[in-house]
Amino acid sequence: MSEIIKLQPSEAFQKIQDGAVFIDIIDEEGFSVVAYDGIEATQVTLLQLLEKIQWLDKTPTYITGGYDEASGFKAANLLFHQGFENVGYVAGGVQAWFQDGFQVKYNVSGGCSTGSCSTTSSCDTGFEDEESMGGCSGCSCGH
Repeated sequence: MSEIIKLQPSEAFQKIQDGAVFIDIIDEEGFSVVAYDGIEATQVTLLQLLEKIQWLDKTPTYITGGYDEASGFKAANLLFHQGFENVGYVAGGVQAWFQDGFQVKYNVSGGCSTGSCSTTSSCDTGFEDEESMGGCSGCSCGH
């Protein structure tokens, strides 16, 4: 790649499976309400990425994603303009990722759990009775 590539979730997933490094961009407070799941990912803010960029190997392909498409694009743009040639981002962000059937994690602040959603409408929140979570949603499925 000699330009920033906009990847549909299935294309991004395949590249990650083939060895691309995935970077999940979270908000500046270091929090992500919904995060990619089922893949190896490094979660950083844009500022943290900028601070660490000098230590990254420029050889691998990097795929970036965030809550929305804009945050993934900003991270890919940052990498590209720092000399990284193999860079892409997830079109539509984590919402498109989920809508295409890939797993996500839903993180809730205030002591609530993190859970994983699968496309089968079941969640893995770690609670036997997911309804006993005191009003906290365990994952983006709404469980």
